[in-house]
Amino acid sequence: MEQMIAHHHIPMTIMEEGKGYEAQYSYNEQMETTEYHCHDFYEIYLHLRGGQYFGLDNSLFLLEPNQLFILPPFAMHGLFSTNPLRQYERAYLNLSPELLKILGCEQIDLDQFFRAYTSRGIHTLQLSEQDAAQCVTWIRQLENAPHSTDPLERFGHYAVLMNFLNVVCQGIRQSKAITGSIISNSIIQNVLTYINSHYTQPLKMDQLAKQFGISVSYLSHEFAKFTNRSVYDYILYRRVMLARQMMQTDASLNAIAYQCGFNDYSNFLRMFNKLVGMSPSLYRKQIRRFHGLR
Repeated sequence: MEQMIAHHHIPMTIMEEGKGYEAQYSYNEQMETTEYHCHDFYEIYLHLRGGQYFGLDNSLFLLEPNQLFILPPFAMHGLFSTNPLRQYERAYLNLSPELLKILGCEQIDLDQFFRAYTSRGIHTLQLSEQDAAQCVTWIRQLENAPHSTDPLERFGHYAVLMNFLNVVCQGIRQSKAITGSIISNSIIQNVLTYINSHYTQPLKMDQLAKQFGISVSYLSHEFAKFTNRSVYDYILYRRVMLARQMMQTDASLNAIAYQCGFNDYSNFLRMFNKLVGMSPSLYRKQIRRFHGLR
């Protein structure tokens, strides 16, 4: 199982910089699709053009220009396409739950507002051309703004963030939400749904294939095509992500390892280091420092 794990670390920009947000606009003439992944902050993803499908947990959405997705912490997501993406244009804003609470100005708990919205299975809405263009302008302003500890400069950054979030919140109230999923491979989506509900339990390729009436080779090929990850890679990734989430509690690292499906702590330690780039104990220290805990 270990040999199949991708050797890349999970980005931790928000935590490392300590400012609570990250903004980026990008345009690519040609780009490969991305692995299914998740993170411990919100991502507000704005698709402008060039994408084909957007995978979110067990669903697959046909992408339209100016379509916005609200992804809560630890939601699995990634791009899916039958061909390499061409003239792909997007913008995104990553936000920590703590910063969202600050930006609500004690008028609205934005963290709870977005959690309530997405908990109903609704994650995406359609922006107007004008609103999408304005959101891109704000994202590019934030992307190019240097990180500063000066209170007045940070206040200016927060003002831009609040303008952006106001458009999103008004869009949630006024726009027709997009809830439908485009079914491209119902069998693999059923497999994915099952894995997402049972990944802390022992899962074997031959048992999964037999349960869904498919061959191991078909399962392996189609799952990797759908998620850009092997089945084992996906399962272990989800276990490590659950461990990251549980580290915000007071549970011991040993208890977290076993509850996430690892049969021994040394295996958990090895996988966590490989995917996160640091030990579980160091990661816990970082998130406690970021959250202002001792």
